[in-house]
Amino acid sequence: MLSFAAMRLKSINAYAVFATTIFLSAFLLFQIQPIAGKLLLPWFGGSSSVWATSMLFFTSVLFLGYLYAYLITRRSVEVQIRIHLAAIALGGIAALTSLFGWGSLFPSLVWTIGSHAAPAAKTLLALFSGVGIPYFLLSTTGPLLQHWYGVSAQKEPYKLYAISNAGSLLALASYPFFIEPYTRLSGQETVWMILFLVFLGLLGLISLRFVRSAGASSIREDASPMPISRTGLWIAYAALPAFLLIATTTEITQVIAPVPLLWIVPLSLYLLSFIVAFTGFRGGFFVPIAVFASACAAWWFIDVSYDSIKWKVIADLALLFFTALHAHSHLYRLRPSTASSALFYVFISFGGMLGVLLASVVAPLVFNDYYEFQIGLAIAAAIALHISPAPAFFARPSSYAFFLKIAGISFALTLIAASTYVYFKDREQDYFMVSRNFYGTVKVYDNEYFRSLRHGATLHGLQLRDPAEALTPTAYYTPESGLGRAFMHTRIKNADHRASVGILGLGAGMIAAYCLPGDRFVYYEVDSRIEEIAREQFTYLSHCPQAEVRDGDGRILLDEEYREGKLGGYDIVAADAFNDDTVPVHLITKEAIARYVSHLKDDSGIVAMHISNRYLDLLPVLMSIAQEEGLSLLNVYLEDYRRFPASASHWVLLSPSPETFNADIFKGAASPLSEKKAIAWTDDYSELISVLDIW
Repeated sequence: MLSFAAMRLKSINAYAVFATTIFLSAFLLFQIQPIAGKLLLPWFGGSSSVWATSMLFFTSVLFLGYLYAYLITRRSVEVQIRIHLAAIALGGIAALTSLFGWGSLFPSLVWTIGSHAAPAAKTLLALFSGVGIPYFLLSTTGPLLQHWYGVSAQKEPYKLYAISNAGSLLALASYPFFIEPYTRLSGQETVWMILFLVFLGLLGLISLRFVRSAGASSIREDASPMPISRTGLWIAYAALPAFLLIATTTEITQVIAPVPLLWIVPLSLYLLSFIVAFTGFRGGFFVPIAVFASACAAWWFIDVSYDSIKWKVIADLALLFFTALHAHSHLYRLRPSTASSALFYVFISFGGMLGVLLASVVAPLVFNDYYEFQIGLAIAAAIALHISPAPAFFARPSSYAFFLKIAGISFALTLIAASTYVYFKDREQDYFMVSRNFYGTVKVYDNEYFRSLRHGATLHGLQLRDPAEALTPTAYYTPESGLGRAFMHTRIKNADHRASVGILGLGAGMIAAYCLPGDRFVYYEVDSRIEEIAREQFTYLSHCPQAEVRDGDGRILLDEEYREGKLGGYDIVAADAFNDDTVPVHLITKEAIARYVSHLKDDSGIVAMHISNRYLDLLPVLMSIAQEEGLSLLNVYLEDYRRFPASASHWVLLSPSPETFNADIFKGAASPLSEKKAIAWTDDYSELISVLDIW
C-alpha cells in the first residue's frame, strides 16, 4: 500500500520495539475482559447474560479496531500518523481521567439501576463508558503496527501476529492463577491503567519514529484488489474455529462437566493454534487427518457416561485444537502481501465476530437445546477432507476436482446424519419440555415416580408424582437439611408460627413446600421463563398462592429495595441461586451477605446459603466472611444422603445473634468446620483457585 524508500529502521531494534508493543497490547486486551466482567457483575448480575453481551461487545469493538486500521492505512503517511496520534491522545485522556478522576476503569454505574433500557443495552452502555476507548485503541494495534513494520522494514509482518496471540495467551493463563488470587480488583485496575499508559508511550514512540523515517513522503501504493473467493475463505476459516470455540466451551462446561475455570482450556488451545499457524507451521496431511480422527473420537463419545467424561472432554478439545490449527494454517497460507495485511485482519476479525455471534447469540434464539457442537463437529469432519494444495497422488487437476466433489457430498451427508442423529436421540430422552435462552437450557423430566427440573447437568427441583406426597420437601430441602431446620426454628420462635421468607432463586419452587397460610414468600429470579415453568409444570407455587416472584437478579433487587427503604423484614433470607457448579460470585461476597442481613426482621433471623457443589468448597469463604462481619455460623452438611427422595445437601446458616443456633432444633445438626483458610470474598476481591475441590 505504501512505499517508504527513505524509511529503513534498524532491523533488530525496530522489531523488538514493535514486538514489545504488540505483545503488551494483546496482553492488556485480554486482561481487561475478566476485570471488566468482575466490575460489572455486582451491578448487572446474571453472569450468563453479562458474559454473552460482553463477548459481543469485545468482538464487535475488535472488528471496528481492525477496520479503523485498514481505513487509515489507505491514507498518506502524514495523515496516518496525525490520526493515530490523536487517537493516542484520546486514549491517554481517558486513562488519566479513569486513574485520577474516579479511580476506576468505570465511572459510577448508579445510573444503570434507574435506567429503563434492556439489561443487554445497559451492559453495552456501561462497557462503552468504561473501557470503550482503551479497548478500541488496543484493538487497532496488532494490524496497524504489523502493517507499519512490514512496509517500513520491507519484511513480512505475520509472525508478529503469533507474538500478539502469545500475549493474549499469557494474559489468559496468568489472571486466574497469579493475578486474581493475590491482588484486589482496585489494584488490578490501577496496574492495568499504568501499563496502558506505558503502552501509549511505546505507541507514541513508534508513531513519531515512523514519521521521522517516512520524512515528507506521502506516496501511496495501492494493494491489489482481493477476489471475493479469497476474502470469503478468510471469513470462513476465521469463523469456523470461533464458532467451534464457543460450542466446545458450552459443551464441556455446561452439558458435560461444569468445572470452574475449565473454559480457560479451550480458549488457550484456540490461541495456541493461532501461534503455531502464524509461525509458519506446515502440517501437511497430518493436521486434516488429526481433525478427522478427533471428530470420530468426539462422535464416539457423544453419548457420554460419567465414567468416560474425561475422554469426552479430551476428544472435544482435540477436535477444537486441530480444527482451529487446520483453519488458521489455511489462513496463513492464504495471507496476502504486506500492503494488504490490514485488509486481511479486517476479514479475520469479521469472521471471528461472525462465529461468536452465531454460537453465542443466534444459536440460543434458533435452537432449543445445545446443538451447535454437533454441527461444528460435522463441519470439521467434512472440511478435513478438503486438503489443499492437492495431494501428490492426484496426478491430474480433474482428479482433484473429483475428490473435492466427493468431499462436498461427504459434507452434506455428514451434516444430515448429525442432524438426524441428534433429533432422534433427543426424542428418546425422558424429558418432555426443553427451553433455552442466554441463561442456558432447562429441561423438565418425567417418570412414574417424580417430575424434575434440570439446568444443564444440575438438578433444580423435583416433585413426587403421588398426590399424597407431592408437597413433601425433598432433595436439598428435607426437614433435616439446614433450610428445613431454619424453617422449624422460625415457626417455634414466632408466636403466630408464621414465616416471612426471601429466596434468591426459584427453580421448581420447592421451598414453597414449607409455605403455610399467613406466610410471606418472596422469590427473586433472574431468568423470567423459570416462573412460567414452575407454575405450569409443578404445583409448589399453587400450594402457596400468596408467593410473589420478582424478576431480576436477587442481589441487585435487594440493593434497590434497601436504597428505597423497603427492607424485607424476613425471618429467613435463602440464597439458593448457586447450587449449580458455576457460581455467581457477587452473591457470596461480604457486601452481599451484609445486604441479606440488612433485610432480616431481627437479630435472630437467619441467612441460609446453599453451597452444594461438586467442584468448589465455599465453606472457608463463608467462615471468613462470618468472622469479619461478626455473624454466628452453623455448617449443616448431609453427606451421602441416599434415602430417596432426599439428596446430599450443604447449607451454611448465618445469624447476627450468637444465641440463634443454641436452639434445640439445631442440636446435633452441626457439621465440622473446615480446616482450610480462605480470604473473605468482597466485590473487590474473589478467586476460585483456593476453593477448588477437584484434586
